[in-house]
Amino acid sequence: MLWTRGVAARETLSYLDRRGIDAEPALIGAGISRRQLSQDDIGLSVASQYRFLELAAAEANDQLLGLRVAAEMDIRAIGILFYLTEAAPTVSAALENLARYSRTTNEALVAEISRQKDEVIFAIRHLQEFDEPHQQFFELLALWFVRTLHKETNRDFTPLRVTFTHARNADLREVHRLLRCPVDFAQGVDSWILPQRVMDLPIVSQDGQLLKILAAHADDLLAERHSVTGLQSIVTNQLASLLPSGESRAAVVARQLGMSQRSLTRHLAEEGTTFGENP
Repeated sequence: MLWTRGVAARETLSYLDRRGIDAEPALIGAGISRRQLSQDDIGLSVASQYRFLELAAAEANDQLLGLRVAAEMDIRAIGILFYLTEAAPTVSAALENLARYSRTTNEALVAEISRQKDEVIFAIRHLQEFDEPHQQFFELLALWFVRTLHKETNRDFTPLRVTFTHARNADLREVHRLLRCPVDFAQGVDSWILPQRVMDLPIVSQDGQLLKILAAHADDLLAERHSVTGLQSIVTNQLASLLPSGESRAAVVARQLGMSQRSLTRHLAEEGTTFGENP
């Protein structure tokens, strides 16, 4: 079961609350509690976050919700990933840090950097296939990335183009306006394509000493994530969200985590525990 800190879900909930949009149907549908999203140290499953963002877009009647959230959010909210890029000396080093340490925030994603002629391609792939739609999440992530590089270089920064694996047939003009670059949908990979010439641009807030401290901490976080899969804590959080309704059955939790009860039992067994041992 793949884990995320839930930054996108947390920021989306805050956006809905500010506008007086009832988020409870989306929270319930995704199997997420407000308690989970109110505490930064409580994670949730990647599938639940994807589901919440899509349900929230439906509740808000806004299929541009991910982009709207990204346009308003504090870009520092993503946590250590932001500061690892902000302390880097150049755009190239910032991208390398983002790729190396992305799993400190989201275990499901792997970032890859490649070069083709005079272009640098920063691609994001899933470690496993997800049935959950993830349009809102990846559009939110794309605009966060553009805003972050804009701030950190103090340049009017835009990629050469952005590609998404999901399809989109509406609001294309607004998507282009917000991302400020060509956007291709229904592609083989989610990616940001940058010109090679910007790789050496300095990050205005670079701090070598701070970067050493942050990188050491991020390495520790990665080691912790490798040693603990996190499913036990996610199950516990799901149970807590079900308590008000009186439900705590394994089948219910498994469904909200996007897996079968058999898979839930097997994954917990791999961690040396059972459903009944989780409070």
